Amino acid sequence: MSAPQAEGASVNGSAEPLPGAPAPQSSDPQQLVLALRALRQAPHDAAYWQQLCVCLGLLCRASAVAVLREQPGATWHWLGSTAASDSPLRSDTGTLLAELLPRALAQGHAWGPHGSGKLVAAVRLLDPAGATVALLELPGRERAAINELLIRAQLVADLPERGAAAGLIADSALLPMTGSNNAPNHAADAGADQLLALLDLVARVMQERDFGAAVLSVVNLLASVVGCEQVVLGRCVDGQVKVLAISHIDRFEHEAENVLMLEAALEEAVDQHVDIVYPPPADSATVVLAHDRLSRLMGYGQLATLVLRDEQPDPQPQLVLLLARRDQALPSVQLQQVAVALHLLQPWLLALRERTLWWGARWRTAAGRRASQWLSPEQPAAKGLALAALLLLLGLVFGTWPYRIEASGELGTDAVQVISAPFDGYLAQVQANLGDTVQAGAVLAQLDVRELGLQAADLQSELRRYDAEADRARAASQVADTEIALARAAQAKARLERVLFQLQQAQVVSPFVGVIVEGERKELAGAPVRQGDKLFRLARIEGLYAVVHVSERDMRELPPQAKGRLRLLSQPDQSIGFQVDTLVPVAQVKGTQGSQFALKVRLDQAAQAWWRPGMTGLAHIDAGDRRILWIWTHKLVDTLRLMLWW
Repeated sequence: MSAPQAEGASVNGSAEPLPGAPAPQSSDPQQLVLALRALRQAPHDAAYWQQLCVCLGLLCRASAVAVLREQPGATWHWLGSTAASDSPLRSDTGTLLAELLPRALAQGHAWGPHGSGKLVAAVRLLDPAGATVALLELPGRERAAINELLIRAQLVADLPERGAAAGLIADSALLPMTGSNNAPNHAADAGADQLLALLDLVARVMQERDFGAAVLSVVNLLASVVGCEQVVLGRCVDGQVKVLAISHIDRFEHEAENVLMLEAALEEAVDQHVDIVYPPPADSATVVLAHDRLSRLMGYGQLATLVLRDEQPDPQPQLVLLLARRDQALPSVQLQQVAVALHLLQPWLLALRERTLWWGARWRTAAGRRASQWLSPEQPAAKGLALAALLLLLGLVFGTWPYRIEASGELGTDAVQVISAPFDGYLAQVQANLGDTVQAGAVLAQLDVRELGLQAADLQSELRRYDAEADRARAASQVADTEIALARAAQAKARLERVLFQLQQAQVVSPFVGVIVEGERKELAGAPVRQGDKLFRLARIEGLYAVVHVSERDMRELPPQAKGRLRLLSQPDQSIGFQVDTLVPVAQVKGTQGSQFALKVRLDQAAQAWWRPGMTGLAHIDAGDRRILWIWTHKLVDTLRLMLWW
């Protein structure tokens, strides 16, 4: 987007008053009204745009205003400005237009914060010469009142439309102008005063935080500003109108006869999609039966019903307004001004109503709006997504899926032997370690035999001494001494044989080919042992089976002779089929996992070379087909049943 260029008069922040219009001052609302009235009749020269910037700045409390118009080539030219050289409107014009212009042209206004702490707003102006926007620089303290200020700007956004805009202030058929062109026009002043009164009405209503108080303020203030005996505001949903508020009445019964007549008159305008003025013109084809009945029974000679249509693609509930007077006719200028003011209030009122509803009603309203968007003809993709979501939901509720029970599993074997210490002593060497595969006769550990060797040598010398004593006693024919010596020699020989036997058992060997499943070298080396202490646990690789631990919660879903698959942690890419063989009927507590039942399962394939007893993994047991929704929710339902006892 090219940078805005200057056009026409210089934009230096000053403004010369238009002929016949005093220079407006912020402290004089009457002068501002006269200046706005003069702008509706003035030619669109440089002074006009400069005066418009000054009036917009006073009306919206803006510190700077700039008006720009789009020219051929997608360039934007300056028409007028009150912005200083250091204002964001001049330094960041291109960025501000890129951010705010699309939204302003689409919805009439847009605003956003600026890095300097100020607020910048863009308002679309109705200019027959081309797309025109007004940029407003607002102080940051005005953030709370930004909606009110934008409404003020929108109410005068039609100033560049000369003839059509002038009709909003002075209608020659209903409000004849008197005096010379330079003399004050009292009818125009009255119209301008009423426009400001409607601006004040919008601001006062938007200060309400309760929907009931807001709609009651609307009808009461409108009755005072427009001068009506009664003002009724209704809301239309699906062609049916319900009265929201009646002026000067805090509470009313919806079934009362007068309320039903008011709703009938409102529905009459909604059904025909037109605004109704009663009495209608002679050539009007509009049906006014309900308005005629309301006029006759309640004595209102002049009625006007305004239907606030929603121009958005997503249809929203409409607001319908009925104005009633007894004798004086309602000018078209007033009706247009009231329609503009209420049209600006409509989205705010509807949003306020949704905020005051309880959460269930808000959710239902949002869901209905979203459903209508999905099902609208303009949203084929949304309808496709909605249909897909519906089919998915039906599939979840009525579809079935194979259900598998998850459990932990481990390999086991019944051919397990404990290798223990043969006598008291110390382990001098440990050759085997946990997980080693050993052959039959392989040395697993060596006990320290130095003390046993000394005992053997001592016993051998003692045996020789007793033999020598027996020989001397036998030579001396000392029979008793001979027998004593021989007995002592036999005793020493027995002790020697015991020590020699222990020396033979000092090497701990493997009795068969297997895998050491218990016993670590670093814990056994040099450790003292007593006879019978467990050193190693040796398991055969042949005859392996698996033990699967199933939670007690899933036992009810376990079919008899169930089948499944086991994946071990060491090789998770390989699946091992199995069939349940034996159920241990006693639950075992497995820490935080709770009580579990052990299932002994038979593996479908022969033992592989990499299998080892004690390997663990994850098992899936086939439990048949179940509904998908049940598979996803049954554990949560069981937990709630235990918590809530139902």
